[in-house]
Amino acid sequence: MTLTDDAFLGRDLDLGFVADDEGRVFAHPYSRADLQPRPRPGVAPAAADLATVHGRANLVQSLILRLKTERGELAVLGHPGYGSLHHRLVGEPNTESTRGLIRLYVLECLRQEPRLERVARIDVRPAPGRQHRDRVDIDLELLIRQVPEPLILVVPFSLEGPLG
Repeated sequence: MTLTDDAFLGRDLDLGFVADDEGRVFAHPYSRADLQPRPRPGVAPAAADLATVHGRANLVQSLILRLKTERGELAVLGHPGYGSLHHRLVGEPNTESTRGLIRLYVLECLRQEPRLERVARIDVRPAPGRQHRDRVDIDLELLIRQVPEPLILVVPFSLEGPLG
């Protein structure tokens, strides 16, 4: 990734979703803390600073937060259109029709992200295994502006409510 790519994709506080600079992600934050500390080298006495993510990792974190936020949730902060409507489908059966609506709402949500060129592929499929019959996996292949490699994400979503 070049410096211009890094500058274009931005920098933000590390909320624990992204594991590395390439954007590889854990299923949910790897810590119960809202913000991640990191040691500040060369400072005596030893000190910590707030960790940040940048570049591709920042974009991944931003997309996860956008998808985890229900549209309207940030209206009081001046962002009524931020987020996704797929959360309104909690309680619905895991049918082809419901998965089609999830697909539509996720596409609509991702259209808000200016750093994305387009969604190259989206598949919403039932999660494997009978124990996960109320869960779907949202497979995404995203093309990022100014970045040649596509971004591949698999986002789990439970029709029973928040995943633990």
